[in-house]
Amino acid sequence: MIIARTITGEGMPVDKNDLVMAVCLYAVIIKDGKILISPQWKENGYDFPGGHLDIGENHLDGLIREVKEETGFTVRPKEVIDITTSMFFHPRKKIAEHNVLIYYSAEIISGEISTDGFDEGEKSYAKEARFVTLTELKAMEFMAPQEPLKTILPYLERNVCN
Repeated sequence: MIIARTITGEGMPVDKNDLVMAVCLYAVIIKDGKILISPQWKENGYDFPGGHLDIGENHLDGLIREVKEETGFTVRPKEVIDITTSMFFHPRKKIAEHNVLIYYSAEIISGEISTDGFDEGEKSYAKEARFVTLTELKAMEFMAPQEPLKTILPYLERNVCN
C-alpha cells in the first residue's frame, strides 16, 4: 500500500498495483506582473493550466494543447521550472495515478481567455482562467496532485514584481 494525495491534500491508502502512470504538464505564465491560474473544484481552489499528456503525443504539443483547452491561449513553452512525482487520487476518474509532473515557464503568443476548449469533464469542475497577483496566489488553495508552490514560488518571486 502507498498513500495517494487527494485534491484536498488528504492521504488515501491505495494498492501500489492499482496505480496508473500519467505524465502531466503545466504552464507557469506571467503577464504584466500577474500569474495565469485555472480556478478548479471549489471557490478558492486552483491549479496552473495544464494536464495529462495523451499517449503518443509530444510533451510540448501536449502542454500547448492543454493550455489552449483550459485558457484559450496559445503559448510557447520556454524552460522547465520543476519536475516532480506524486501519487494522486483523481476525483473525477476515481483512479490512483503515479504522476510525473513537469512545470514549464511559457509565454502567450495569441488568444484570449475562454472556456470554449473545456471538455465535458472540465465543464463540471473548472472555471474561466484568470490572472492573479503573487499575493493572491499565495492565499489560494491548490487543488492538484501536489503543492507546486513549494518549488515554483522561488521562480515566481524572481520573476514577478508584486
